Amino acid sequence: MNHVLLVDDEPMIVEGLYNMLNRIEELELIVWKAHSAMEGIQVMQNNRIDILITDVRMPGMSGIELIGHVRNQWHHCKVIFLSGYSDYEYLQSAFRQGAFDYLLKPAKYDTILDTLQRVIQNIHTEWQEQNVSAQAELHMQQAQNLLQKDFFQNVLGHKKLSVESIAEHIHHFQIPLSADLPLILMIGRVDRWPAGSQLRDKLLLEYAVNNIVEDYLQRFCQIATYSEQRYMIWFIQLREPVAPQDNVEEIRDLPKLHWYIGQLLEKIQQSIQQYIHLPVSFVLSKSNVNWPGIPNTYEEMCEWMRRGIGLDEKIILVEHADLLLSHYAEHELSPQEIRRHMNQLLHSLESGDNVSFHAGMTEFFRSVQKTVFLDYSLQMEIFCHLSTMFLSFMNARKITKEIGHTLELKYLANYGMFANWAAFEEYCSQLATLLFMNTETERKDQKKEIIDKVDAFVIKSLNKDISLDQLSSVFHLSPYYLSRLYHAEKGITLSERIKQLKIARSKELLLIDGMKIQEVSNELGFDSVSYFTKFFKKNVGVTPQEYKINNSG
Repeated sequence: MNHVLLVDDEPMIVEGLYNMLNRIEELELIVWKAHSAMEGIQVMQNNRIDILITDVRMPGMSGIELIGHVRNQWHHCKVIFLSGYSDYEYLQSAFRQGAFDYLLKPAKYDTILDTLQRVIQNIHTEWQEQNVSAQAELHMQQAQNLLQKDFFQNVLGHKKLSVESIAEHIHHFQIPLSADLPLILMIGRVDRWPAGSQLRDKLLLEYAVNNIVEDYLQRFCQIATYSEQRYMIWFIQLREPVAPQDNVEEIRDLPKLHWYIGQLLEKIQQSIQQYIHLPVSFVLSKSNVNWPGIPNTYEEMCEWMRRGIGLDEKIILVEHADLLLSHYAEHELSPQEIRRHMNQLLHSLESGDNVSFHAGMTEFFRSVQKTVFLDYSLQMEIFCHLSTMFLSFMNARKITKEIGHTLELKYLANYGMFANWAAFEEYCSQLATLLFMNTETERKDQKKEIIDKVDAFVIKSLNKDISLDQLSSVFHLSPYYLSRLYHAEKGITLSERIKQLKIARSKELLLIDGMKIQEVSNELGFDSVSYFTKFFKKNVGVTPQEYKINNSG
């Protein structure tokens, strides 16, 4: 979102522009309005401003004077002047102040839309150019990170360091911080890496993320950055005040700096998403962390980040997150509820009910995501339940290796490999789909094998009176299931198949020279010749004797 501030002392102009800009949906604008420069300054002190559209001549303070205030507060803000005066002097003065454009009243809708599109594209281009130049400095930054790594590991861990030791390391490694001043900590997590990202790609992207963060913050901050396996960590202190300048308001205390960073985090997230296509979550500490308190603060922040899975990607937590944890704790799933869901999923998986399984899993994950902050131990319990269920199912069927050729199974052994809850859900869905496909193929093969064996047994046993009960006993299946299975696979009933085989065999035997009808009857397991004759005539249309006569040489 781009925040636009309108400043003009003519109410009709302000209201007209305000309504016009709010109707331009494709530009995704948040529009603020003010009827004087002083009112505009109050708006920009409490809200981020990306684009300022201001009149030149206003009572009390001109639009040109207003530029100094907005640039001091929001360094990257672009300015568009809107005025009824077309004289050369004002035009030159506006552009000397770095104005993006100068529009004459009354400006048409298309003119304003075109100007806004160009200014937003200009912001986009500036970020792209900065990211390209940032990559050229990557190797130098990586070397500096290696020198600082051991120091920051000790600071974040519980190794006790004296103020003198901290100051010595800061000086030796040229870290832009002071051992005598408190800090603000901020941690960031890439929620989802692009598919196929290698280590080098991730280092480049992390460096680009850090560049964007520093570009937004370094005007008022001294920043040192450190990256570990899961998170990027920023150590932030106030920058030493510069020499006083006209219209320049310095941030002189940590609470004010803390508020300023909190205001910018959404814009930082959006810039990272737009320019390097990464979803990134942030957690900001309290505003006055002392050096000895860094390890405990860092542990708390990591816990907040781990718990925030219900918010999916691009979480922002600023201070007082511990209060949120207790507020949402009452909504957490109980262990009994988790086990109930697991039992339902296991039943659906083992019974081969694909539809019920996926519906149940979706319902379960949605119920988990309703809990905005889920205790990390419960996260691990759910992960272990699901991993055990899938692995036990595959191992029992000896298909683990086969499934592993299609989907990487090492994720089932390490919860930390999933960036967020949504990624874990997607993985479980893919794995379940593979298992059901494999099970369906396996069942089809098993059914075909059973039916082939039934056919072979019937053919070998044509000299006996074969019944469905006898076959069900041989193959250890119920008569109903065996009959239904055979009909589903062959398209005819089992009794019809036995009859077909007996008729075909009797025709073969009747045409053998010297073979008597009595012998054929005995060979096919009939109790008497008369019963065989009735059976044959009913199904062939002639008696066995007539068949021999009609088909003999």
